[in-house]
Amino acid sequence: MKKWIGATTLSLLCLALPVKAEQYRFTYSKLYYQLKVNQKEGHDDVRMALFFNDSQTGKACQITKAWMEKEEHYEEFTIPSNQELTLPIDDNLKSANPLVYIQTEEGKQCDISMEVLANQRFDGSVSIKELKELAIQMDAMFADIGGMFSSYFMPDVEGITFVFGDTVTEAVKLSNGKDLSLKNGRATVSLEKYADDVRILLPAEPLKVTPWLAK
Repeated sequence: MKKWIGATTLSLLCLALPVKAEQYRFTYSKLYYQLKVNQKEGHDDVRMALFFNDSQTGKACQITKAWMEKEEHYEEFTIPSNQELTLPIDDNLKSANPLVYIQTEEGKQCDISMEVLANQRFDGSVSIKELKELAIQMDAMFADIGGMFSSYFMPDVEGITFVFGDTVTEAVKLSNGKDLSLKNGRATVSLEKYADDVRILLPAEPLKVTPWLAK
């Protein structure tokens, strides 16, 4: 089944689609205007990313195929292991405005989600100080998303969440002897609780490193 997503229904947060769908179709410009915040300065180590998440579990749906086309022009996307739709941000493509198609695994209802992610790959360990510096850039990204006035009402980034694949079950360990248990494949670090020199010891490379927002 094909589902057309109009300009008024795509948001910066999660959008629940009311039907089970296997193929989604967008105009390129709809996605461009959501992702162009990545072109602004001040948050080079983080990005806005596009995912399709399982409406039941919140985990990324498997994208089986994604491409864009305009008349005789066709380009297929390579999907990384974290299932991000890596759409190029290009003014010429915005002008041409091709159609973008995404196919997800059969029988699952997937929600479109725009997420702020760290660009860096984390493997082994990372210090609280490094994560605090990353959180500052995430706050800057949210300020750009919110705009001049609504940015005052955007939540603060108080921590960092590591998202792991299904095969990872081991707790995330801290150098001070404490553990962070996994919940639905996620471990969240509240940055204010720990000194800058505490290190996070990762059991595997995370699929995503995302902000944890204040309630």
